[in-house]
Amino acid sequence: MKTKVIFFGNEQLAQGIKPKTILFDAIQASDEFEICAVLLTNPNHRKPYAIEKAAKAANIPVYFSKNNDEIMEIIGQYEAPVAVLASFGKIIPERIINAFPCGIINIHPSMLPKYRGTTPIETAILNGDSETGVSVMRLAKAMDAGNTFAQEIVKIEDTDTKQSLYEKLATAGAKHLLEVLPAIVAKNATETAQNEADATFTTQLTKDLSELKPASKDAQTLLNEVRAYAGFPKSKLTLLDTPCTISSVHVADSPITELDQKCVDGKYLIIDRLIPENSKEMDAKSFLNGHKK
Repeated sequence: MKTKVIFFGNEQLAQGIKPKTILFDAIQASDEFEICAVLLTNPNHRKPYAIEKAAKAANIPVYFSKNNDEIMEIIGQYEAPVAVLASFGKIIPERIINAFPCGIINIHPSMLPKYRGTTPIETAILNGDSETGVSVMRLAKAMDAGNTFAQEIVKIEDTDTKQSLYEKLATAGAKHLLEVLPAIVAKNATETAQNEADATFTTQLTKDLSELKPASKDAQTLLNEVRAYAGFPKSKLTLLDTPCTISSVHVADSPITELDQKCVDGKYLIIDRLIPENSKEMDAKSFLNGHKK
């Protein structure tokens, strides 16, 4: 008989991505574990979460928790020794963590204690890091401060977007989760305490970060912003009097079209693809053909 697992969260490990059910699918496909319930916070009335659809397709109950007492009631309906959490979006109090004999296991997309908080993927891209990582950790009272069971360094390629990096990290996290989960349930897993002196913290993304500012920033910084802000909060420029979302760019020493932006370091941010207001995504040439007067 497979060990029951309750899944907390929607797997959206970064803001503005198209979340995939990578962790959910890995647990369901394992020989040792099965998800018996999925707990989410607020329902998405405009479009159901991917994990919500996957759970319902597998006849797994989905709950939208209103408060902690309700969560405790839901947990009480199942005999799950452990829970897995990925992007629940709500602080979990100790009484809920302690309701599971083996605790709640969190998948965090950074090499903890670096980049605790809600935007580790975006922060790694914004900082121009060459690598980041994923941590399988025990959920604790303090944010992202629990002991780690497993970690893996993941290289950040120059071509990685927020979406592609999220998929790499979720895939690595699923692999390591399934490797350590049997020992966690058996209560003989090796845990490593984080060094609090090395902890760094990320901040929330806000819409006021959207505007690209070539007059005050270098080209590489703006390229990183386009990659990190994809989906949300997005990167914006007004081109040929048209508000646009910039979806793909690269850096060069000289411009290719009149859309390209000279930056404070003298290099150019080359606009490859963009989404004009009230229109579909297109390449720079198509935009110029349709908007140049």
